[in-house]
Amino acid sequence: MKPTSSGTARKSGEKEFPLGGGEMGALVRALDWSKTSLGPISAWPAHLKTTISLILPAQAQIVLFWGPEFVALYNDAYAPTIGGKHPRALGRPARENWAELWDDLEPLLRRVLETGETVFAKDRPFYIERHGYPENVYFDISYSPVWGEADKVGGVLCIVSETTERVVAQERQRLLLVETNHRLKNLFAMIDAMISLSVRSARTPQGFAQGLRGRLAALLHAKELVRPGIMGTEHAASERTTVDALVRTILQPYGDDTARERISASGPDVVVGATAVTSLALALHETATNAVKYGALSEPSGAIQIAWETRGDDFCLEWAETGGPPIVVSPSTQGFGSVLTERSIISQLGGKIDYDWQRSGLKLRITVPLDRLSV
Repeated sequence: MKPTSSGTARKSGEKEFPLGGGEMGALVRALDWSKTSLGPISAWPAHLKTTISLILPAQAQIVLFWGPEFVALYNDAYAPTIGGKHPRALGRPARENWAELWDDLEPLLRRVLETGETVFAKDRPFYIERHGYPENVYFDISYSPVWGEADKVGGVLCIVSETTERVVAQERQRLLLVETNHRLKNLFAMIDAMISLSVRSARTPQGFAQGLRGRLAALLHAKELVRPGIMGTEHAASERTTVDALVRTILQPYGDDTARERISASGPDVVVGATAVTSLALALHETATNAVKYGALSEPSGAIQIAWETRGDDFCLEWAETGGPPIVVSPSTQGFGSVLTERSIISQLGGKIDYDWQRSGLKLRITVPLDRLSV
Protein backbone atom coordinates (compact mmCIF):
# COMPACT_ATOMS: atom_id res chain seq x y z
CA MET A 1 0.00 0.00 0.00
CA LYS A 2 1.31 3.41 -0.93
CA PRO A 3 2.03 5.59 2.13
CA THR A 4 -0.09 8.73 2.48
CA SER A 5 1.77 12.01 2.49
CA SER A 6 1.14 14.57 5.21
CA GLY A 7 -0.19 17.01 2.62
CA THR A 8 -2.76 14.48 1.43
CA ALA A 9 -3.75 13.77 5.03
CA ARG A 10 -4.39 17.46 5.70
CA LYS A 11 -6.62 17.76 2.66
CA SER A 12 -8.56 14.67 3.69
CA GLY A 13 -8.97 16.05 7.20
CA GLU A 14 -10.26 19.36 5.86
CA LYS A 15 -12.92 17.58 3.80
CA GLU A 16 -14.04 15.59 6.80
CA PHE A 17 -14.52 18.59 9.09
CA PRO A 18 -16.50 18.46 11.20
CA LEU A 19 -16.27 14.88 12.38
CA GLY A 20 -19.67 13.43 13.28
CA GLY A 21 -22.21 15.93 14.49
CA GLY A 22 -25.33 14.10 13.33
CA GLU A 23 -27.55 15.59 10.62
CA MET A 24 -26.16 19.09 11.10
CA GLY A 25 -22.60 17.81 10.86
CA ALA A 26 -23.46 16.25 7.49
CA LEU A 27 -25.10 19.49 6.32
CA VAL A 28 -22.04 21.52 7.33
CA ARG A 29 -19.79 19.15 5.39
CA ALA A 30 -22.05 19.23 2.32
CA LEU A 31 -22.49 23.02 2.12
CA ASP A 32 -20.30 24.96 -0.32
CA TRP A 33 -19.00 27.48 2.21
CA SER A 34 -16.93 29.27 -0.43
CA LYS A 35 -20.22 30.89 -1.52
CA THR A 36 -20.86 32.29 1.95
CA SER A 37 -19.30 35.21 3.80
CA LEU A 38 -17.36 32.72 5.97
CA GLY A 39 -15.43 31.38 2.98
CA PRO A 40 -14.20 27.79 2.59
CA ILE A 41 -13.76 25.69 5.71
CA SER A 42 -10.02 25.50 5.07
CA ALA A 43 -9.83 29.26 5.73
CA TRP A 44 -11.83 29.22 8.96
CA PRO A 45 -9.97 30.32 12.10
CA ALA A 46 -9.15 27.66 14.66
CA HIS A 47 -11.43 29.10 17.35
CA LEU A 48 -14.45 28.88 14.97
CA LYS A 49 -13.70 25.24 14.19
CA THR A 50 -13.22 24.44 17.85
CA THR A 51 -16.53 26.04 18.78
CA ILE A 52 -18.40 24.16 16.04
CA SER A 53 -16.80 20.87 17.11
CA LEU A 54 -18.15 21.50 20.63
CA ILE A 55 -21.70 22.51 19.77
CA LEU A 56 -22.56 19.92 17.09
CA PRO A 57 -22.60 16.83 19.38
CA ALA A 58 -24.14 18.72 22.31
CA GLN A 59 -27.64 17.80 23.48
CA ALA A 60 -28.43 21.39 24.46
CA GLN A 61 -30.13 23.70 21.95
CA ILE A 62 -27.25 25.80 20.59
CA VAL A 63 -26.89 28.23 17.69
CA LEU A 64 -23.71 30.13 16.83
CA PHE A 65 -24.00 33.49 15.09
CA TRP A 66 -20.62 34.31 13.54
CA GLY A 67 -19.10 37.53 12.32
CA PRO A 68 -20.65 40.94 11.63
CA GLU A 69 -23.43 39.34 9.55
CA PHE A 70 -24.21 36.84 12.33
CA VAL A 71 -23.98 33.82 10.01
CA ALA A 72 -25.91 30.94 11.60
CA LEU A 73 -24.50 27.53 12.52
CA TYR A 74 -26.43 25.26 14.88
CA ASN A 75 -26.82 21.71 16.10
CA ASP A 76 -29.49 19.00 15.79
CA ALA A 77 -31.04 19.90 19.15
CA TYR A 78 -31.60 23.49 18.03
CA ALA A 79 -33.04 22.75 14.58
CA PRO A 80 -36.64 21.98 15.73
CA THR A 81 -36.92 25.34 17.53
CA ILE A 82 -36.83 27.20 14.19
CA GLY A 83 -39.30 24.94 12.37
CA GLY A 84 -39.43 25.66 8.63
CA LYS A 85 -36.37 27.91 8.76
CA HIS A 86 -34.27 24.74 8.93
CA PRO A 87 -32.13 23.89 6.99
CA ARG A 88 -32.07 27.04 4.87
CA ALA A 89 -30.85 29.11 7.85
CA LEU A 90 -27.53 27.25 7.94
CA GLY A 91 -24.68 29.40 6.63
CA ARG A 92 -26.91 32.42 6.01
CA PRO A 93 -26.91 35.82 7.76
CA ALA A 94 -29.38 35.74 10.63
CA ARG A 95 -31.26 38.75 9.30
CA GLU A 96 -32.50 36.68 6.34
CA ASN A 97 -34.25 34.00 8.37
CA TRP A 98 -35.08 35.80 11.61
CA ALA A 99 -36.45 38.89 9.84
CA GLU A 100 -39.72 39.00 11.79
CA LEU A 101 -37.89 39.36 15.12
CA TRP A 102 -34.72 41.05 13.92
CA ASP A 103 -35.52 44.36 15.62
CA ASP A 104 -35.62 42.41 18.90
CA LEU A 105 -32.82 39.91 18.28
CA GLU A 106 -30.16 42.10 16.65
CA PRO A 107 -29.59 44.40 19.67
CA LEU A 108 -29.01 41.34 21.88
CA LEU A 109 -26.47 39.82 19.48
CA ARG A 110 -24.74 43.11 18.76
CA ARG A 111 -24.40 43.84 22.48
CA VAL A 112 -22.48 40.59 22.95
CA LEU A 113 -20.40 41.04 19.79
CA GLU A 114 -19.40 44.63 20.52
CA THR A 115 -19.00 44.60 24.32
CA GLY A 116 -18.09 40.99 25.10
CA GLU A 117 -20.84 40.84 27.72
CA THR A 118 -23.01 37.78 28.30
CA VAL A 119 -26.76 38.24 27.95
CA PHE A 120 -28.90 35.98 30.14
CA ALA A 121 -32.66 35.82 30.62
CA LYS A 122 -35.31 33.34 31.73
CA ASP A 123 -38.62 32.93 29.88
CA ARG A 124 -37.57 35.62 27.38
CA PRO A 125 -40.48 36.28 24.99
CA PHE A 126 -39.91 36.28 21.24
CA TYR A 127 -42.22 36.71 18.26
CA ILE A 128 -41.42 34.19 15.53
CA GLU A 129 -42.88 32.71 12.36
CA ARG A 130 -41.44 29.21 12.17
CA HIS A 131 -44.41 27.07 11.09
CA GLY A 132 -46.07 29.41 8.60
CA TYR A 133 -47.95 31.42 11.21
CA PRO A 134 -47.00 33.94 13.93
CA GLU A 135 -46.22 32.69 17.43
CA ASN A 136 -45.29 34.20 20.76
CA VAL A 137 -42.70 31.87 22.24
CA TYR A 138 -40.50 31.84 25.32
CA PHE A 139 -36.89 30.77 25.87
CA ASP A 140 -34.30 30.67 28.61
CA ILE A 141 -31.29 32.23 26.87
CA SER A 142 -27.58 32.62 27.48
CA TYR A 143 -25.74 34.56 24.76
CA SER A 144 -21.95 34.49 25.29
CA PRO A 145 -19.00 35.87 23.31
CA VAL A 146 -16.61 33.58 21.44
CA TRP A 147 -13.21 35.22 21.75
CA GLY A 148 -10.73 34.94 18.93
CA GLU A 149 -7.50 36.50 17.82
CA ALA A 150 -6.31 39.80 19.28
CA ASP A 151 -8.89 39.55 22.05
CA LYS A 152 -11.68 40.25 19.57
CA VAL A 153 -15.13 38.67 19.74
CA GLY A 154 -15.67 36.54 16.63
CA GLY A 155 -19.22 35.39 17.25
CA VAL A 156 -22.09 34.89 19.67
CA LEU A 157 -22.73 31.47 21.21
CA CYS A 158 -26.43 31.13 22.05
CA ILE A 159 -27.46 28.35 24.40
CA VAL A 160 -31.24 28.31 24.65
CA SER A 161 -34.05 26.19 26.05
CA GLU A 162 -37.61 26.68 24.87
CA THR A 163 -40.02 27.16 27.79
CA THR A 164 -43.15 28.08 25.84
CA GLU A 165 -45.17 25.07 27.00
CA ARG A 166 -44.45 25.73 30.68
CA VAL A 167 -45.04 29.49 30.46
CA VAL A 168 -48.35 28.99 28.65
CA ALA A 169 -49.45 26.37 31.19
CA GLN A 170 -48.65 28.71 34.09
CA GLU A 171 -50.51 31.57 32.43
CA ARG A 172 -53.53 29.35 31.85
CA GLN A 173 -53.51 28.35 35.50
CA ARG A 174 -53.38 32.00 36.55
CA LEU A 175 -56.21 32.92 34.20
CA LEU A 176 -58.28 29.97 35.42
CA LEU A 177 -58.05 31.31 38.98
CA VAL A 178 -59.06 34.79 37.77
CA GLU A 179 -61.91 33.38 35.70
CA THR A 180 -63.14 31.18 38.54
CA ASN A 181 -63.19 34.17 40.90
CA HIS A 182 -65.03 36.22 38.27
CA ARG A 183 -67.64 33.52 37.76
CA LEU A 184 -68.22 33.06 41.48
CA LYS A 185 -68.93 36.78 41.86
CA ASN A 186 -71.29 36.63 38.90
CA LEU A 187 -73.02 33.59 40.33
CA PHE A 188 -73.89 35.41 43.55
CA ALA A 189 -75.10 38.42 41.56
CA MET A 190 -77.31 36.21 39.38
CA ILE A 191 -78.78 34.32 42.34
CA ASP A 192 -79.61 37.66 43.94
CA ALA A 193 -81.35 38.65 40.70
CA MET A 194 -83.22 35.32 40.60
CA ILE A 195 -84.54 35.94 44.10
CA SER A 196 -85.68 39.45 43.22
CA LEU A 197 -87.44 38.24 40.08
CA SER A 198 -89.14 35.41 41.94
CA VAL A 199 -90.31 37.72 44.74
CA ARG A 200 -91.89 40.14 42.26
CA SER A 201 -93.83 37.46 40.40
CA ALA A 202 -94.78 35.08 43.26
CA ARG A 203 -98.08 35.34 45.14
CA THR A 204 -97.36 32.65 47.74
CA PRO A 205 -94.27 31.23 49.45
CA GLN A 206 -94.82 28.03 47.50
CA GLY A 207 -94.92 29.97 44.25
CA PHE A 208 -91.76 31.80 45.21
CA ALA A 209 -89.93 28.53 45.91
CA GLN A 210 -91.17 26.93 42.70
CA GLY A 211 -90.20 29.93 40.59
CA LEU A 212 -86.75 30.17 42.18
CA ARG A 213 -86.07 26.45 41.68
CA GLY A 214 -87.07 26.74 38.05
CA ARG A 215 -84.78 29.70 37.44
CA LEU A 216 -81.85 28.04 39.20
CA ALA A 217 -82.36 24.89 37.11
CA ALA A 218 -82.42 27.02 33.93
CA LEU A 219 -79.31 28.84 35.11
CA LEU A 220 -77.52 25.53 35.65
CA HIS A 221 -78.54 24.42 32.15
CA ALA A 222 -77.20 27.64 30.66
CA LYS A 223 -73.94 27.38 32.58
CA GLU A 224 -73.35 23.91 31.14
CA LEU A 225 -72.78 25.70 27.84
CA VAL A 226 -70.16 28.04 29.30
CA ARG A 227 -68.00 25.83 31.47
CA PRO A 228 -64.76 27.51 32.59
CA GLY A 229 -62.28 27.44 29.74
CA ILE A 230 -59.25 29.50 30.71
CA MET A 231 -59.72 32.40 28.33
CA GLY A 232 -60.50 30.75 25.05
CA THR A 233 -59.93 27.04 25.61
CA GLU A 234 -63.54 26.32 26.50
CA HIS A 235 -64.79 22.77 26.14
CA ALA A 236 -66.85 22.27 23.01
CA ALA A 237 -70.52 21.44 23.44
CA SER A 238 -71.53 17.94 22.41
CA GLU A 239 -74.23 18.86 19.86
CA ARG A 240 -75.12 21.39 17.19
CA THR A 241 -78.00 23.73 17.95
CA THR A 242 -79.64 26.88 16.58
CA VAL A 243 -79.16 30.50 17.55
CA ASP A 244 -82.78 30.69 18.72
CA ALA A 245 -82.42 27.68 21.03
CA LEU A 246 -79.11 28.97 22.37
CA VAL A 247 -80.40 32.49 23.08
CA ARG A 248 -83.50 31.19 24.86
CA THR A 249 -81.45 28.74 26.95
CA ILE A 250 -79.01 31.42 28.09
CA LEU A 251 -81.71 34.01 28.88
CA GLN A 252 -84.43 31.76 30.30
CA PRO A 253 -83.39 32.34 33.95
CA TYR A 254 -84.03 36.08 33.64
CA GLY A 255 -87.71 36.09 32.70
CA ASP A 256 -90.04 37.45 35.41
CA ASP A 257 -93.13 35.27 34.77
CA THR A 258 -95.34 38.28 34.12
CA ALA A 259 -97.53 39.03 31.15
CA ARG A 260 -95.02 41.64 29.96
CA GLU A 261 -92.33 40.14 27.74
CA ARG A 262 -89.15 41.44 29.29
CA ILE A 263 -86.79 39.67 26.92
CA SER A 264 -87.64 39.23 23.24
CA ALA A 265 -85.64 37.25 20.72
CA SER A 266 -86.27 36.90 17.00
CA GLY A 267 -84.47 35.78 13.90
CA PRO A 268 -84.20 33.02 11.30
CA ASP A 269 -83.02 29.48 11.96
CA VAL A 270 -79.22 29.66 11.97
CA VAL A 271 -77.18 26.58 12.85
CA VAL A 272 -74.46 26.84 15.50
CA GLY A 273 -71.85 24.10 15.27
CA ALA A 274 -70.69 22.03 18.23
CA THR A 275 -67.37 23.86 18.42
CA ALA A 276 -68.83 27.37 18.10
CA VAL A 277 -71.64 26.82 20.64
CA THR A 278 -69.50 27.44 23.70
CA SER A 279 -67.92 30.65 22.36
CA LEU A 280 -71.25 32.24 21.37
CA ALA A 281 -72.92 31.02 24.57
CA LEU A 282 -70.14 32.54 26.66
CA ALA A 283 -70.50 35.91 24.93
CA LEU A 284 -74.29 35.93 25.46
CA HIS A 285 -73.97 34.73 29.05
CA GLU A 286 -71.44 37.43 30.00
CA THR A 287 -73.53 40.14 28.31
CA ALA A 288 -76.65 38.95 30.16
CA THR A 289 -74.74 38.89 33.45
CA ASN A 290 -73.64 42.49 32.95
CA ALA A 291 -77.25 43.40 32.19
CA VAL A 292 -78.28 41.85 35.53
CA LYS A 293 -75.54 43.65 37.45
CA TYR A 294 -75.50 47.06 35.76
CA GLY A 295 -77.93 47.24 32.85
CA ALA A 296 -81.54 46.70 31.86
CA LEU A 297 -82.12 43.61 33.99
CA SER A 298 -81.05 45.45 37.14
CA GLU A 299 -84.31 47.46 37.01
CA PRO A 300 -87.90 46.08 37.13
CA SER A 301 -88.85 48.08 34.04
CA GLY A 302 -85.82 47.07 32.01
CA ALA A 303 -86.04 45.03 28.83
CA ILE A 304 -83.76 43.44 26.24
CA GLN A 305 -84.47 42.95 22.56
CA ILE A 306 -82.30 40.49 20.63
CA ALA A 307 -82.54 40.13 16.87
CA TRP A 308 -80.32 38.33 14.38
CA GLU A 309 -80.05 37.78 10.65
CA THR A 310 -77.64 36.62 7.98
CA ARG A 311 -76.02 39.16 5.66
CA GLY A 312 -74.08 37.62 2.83
CA ASP A 313 -71.46 35.36 4.42
CA ASP A 314 -71.92 36.79 7.93
CA PHE A 315 -74.17 36.17 10.91
CA CYS A 316 -75.22 39.41 12.66
CA LEU A 317 -76.79 39.66 16.11
CA GLU A 318 -77.99 42.88 17.74
CA TRP A 319 -78.61 43.23 21.47
CA ALA A 320 -80.52 46.32 22.63
CA GLU A 321 -81.25 47.25 26.27
CA THR A 322 -83.84 49.77 27.46
CA GLY A 323 -85.30 50.79 30.80
CA GLY A 324 -82.14 50.34 32.82
CA PRO A 325 -80.09 52.97 34.65
CA PRO A 326 -79.16 55.85 32.30
CA ILE A 327 -75.66 55.57 30.87
CA VAL A 328 -73.97 58.89 31.58
CA VAL A 329 -70.56 57.98 30.18
CA SER A 330 -69.07 54.99 28.37
CA PRO A 331 -67.02 52.63 30.57
CA SER A 332 -63.36 53.66 30.60
CA THR A 333 -62.05 50.19 31.47
CA GLN A 334 -62.92 46.65 30.48
CA GLY A 335 -64.10 44.18 33.08
CA PHE A 336 -63.07 40.56 32.93
CA GLY A 337 -66.50 39.63 31.54
CA SER A 338 -66.01 41.98 28.58
CA VAL A 339 -62.56 40.50 27.98
CA LEU A 340 -64.08 37.00 27.93
CA THR A 341 -66.79 38.16 25.52
CA GLU A 342 -64.34 39.69 23.08
CA ARG A 343 -62.01 36.72 23.35
CA SER A 344 -64.87 34.38 22.47
CA ILE A 345 -66.12 36.37 19.48
CA ILE A 346 -62.87 37.72 18.05
CA SER A 347 -60.26 35.06 18.85
CA GLN A 348 -62.40 31.93 18.80
CA LEU A 349 -64.93 32.75 16.08
CA GLY A 350 -62.97 35.23 13.97
CA GLY A 351 -65.74 37.81 14.33
CA LYS A 352 -66.07 41.32 15.66
CA ILE A 353 -68.08 43.01 18.39
CA ASP A 354 -69.20 46.65 18.57
CA TYR A 355 -70.46 48.48 21.68
CA ASP A 356 -72.72 51.54 21.44
CA TRP A 357 -73.20 52.99 24.92
CA GLN A 358 -76.36 55.05 24.42
CA ARG A 359 -77.93 56.90 27.32
CA SER A 360 -81.05 54.72 27.06
CA GLY A 361 -79.05 51.51 27.24
CA LEU A 362 -76.38 49.37 25.64
CA LYS A 363 -76.61 48.52 21.95
CA LEU A 364 -74.36 45.60 21.07
CA ARG A 365 -73.65 44.13 17.65
CA ILE A 366 -71.90 40.80 17.06
CA THR A 367 -70.75 39.73 13.59
CA VAL A 368 -69.38 36.26 12.90
CA PRO A 369 -68.54 34.53 9.59
CA LEU A 370 -71.18 31.86 8.93
CA ASP A 371 -68.56 29.25 8.12
CA ARG A 372 -66.97 29.73 11.56
CA LEU A 373 -70.35 29.70 13.32
CA SER A 374 -71.34 26.35 11.81
CA VAL A 375 -68.17 24.50 12.83
